[in-house]
Amino acid sequence: MTDPAPIAVSAHGFSWTAAGAWATFLVLLSALGVLVRMIGPWKKQTTDAEDKLRGDLMARVEKLERSLEQKDKVHAAERSLDRHKIRNLNQCLDAVLMILETAPEKTVEVVGKVRAMREAQLQAEAAEAAAIHAAEIAATGGE
Repeated sequence: MTDPAPIAVSAHGFSWTAAGAWATFLVLLSALGVLVRMIGPWKKQTTDAEDKLRGDLMARVEKLERSLEQKDKVHAAERSLDRHKIRNLNQCLDAVLMILETAPEKTVEVVGKVRAMREAQLQAEAAEAAAIHAAEIAATGGE
């Protein structure tokens, strides 16, 4: 069985099918106009978001660079203090060995002097370590 052909309902050249087609066309044209008008704001919003992200990332990188520079300075100061400690210990050991080799009878007297020298060195090292720590705290703002 075949479908009967549609019957056009027309009154003086008016057709519901044509009216529906025109209405659909006008709605689509209106939607297209809205989309075209929205492209500019969407692009601006995307650009603004990218600019904000870029700015935030640059600020984070700069903060990390400052932090690394500060840590490098602290590390260098600590290495310097360690080298100083090693030199002090070597100096004390060399003094003891020299006295033991040259005048073993003065060992008790030399040990007392080396202990006094070592005590002064330990106090100086503690002061240097405290200065490094205070500088680190001041640089980081107490974080």
